Amino acid sequence: MKLLLALITFYLANFLTSCTSLQTSHEGTRIQIISIIPEYIKHEEFVSIKEYLTGKETTKNRLILRSTDRQRTGLYLIVSLNEKVTNLPADTQIICEIFMPGELNAKIFEFPLPKVNYLPKTKHLLLGFTGEDWDYEDDALPTAWKITLVDSKDKVIAHKSSQVWSL
Repeated sequence: MKLLLALITFYLANFLTSCTSLQTSHEGTRIQIISIIPEYIKHEEFVSIKEYLTGKETTKNRLILRSTDRQRTGLYLIVSLNEKVTNLPADTQIICEIFMPGELNAKIFEFPLPKVNYLPKTKHLLLGFTGEDWDYEDDALPTAWKITLVDSKDKVIAHKSSQVWSL
């Protein structure tokens, strides 16, 4: 009887310990934006040999979202996450509020996460402001920006802004 009671106590203790460790690890996997780096990228930098052969853009395991689909040249905010893009909810919206050079009001861009069968296994997003949305010089940079990832219920998944944003 003592042996049976000891075994039940042992298994119960292991079960409770494993449940609490599951909760802790779940909280630790919260998606965060690690960094946002602005970079001007020209059309030619996206072209690959495979594209010359097939005529179709190759993303090279990158998730590239653009404000103007057929335009590649422009300013890109390279958003680095602590988790892979595949861990984002399928209905994620990426909201970018950005002060363009010399502008007093922020422009708001919404980039939905593509509804595709396969997302690249990367931790980086390239948010491109292309075409008429970025008609500034190559070396121009936005004054400030804020990136927010939200799900379909408008629950904030992650957010980060430039240092100037909070001024």
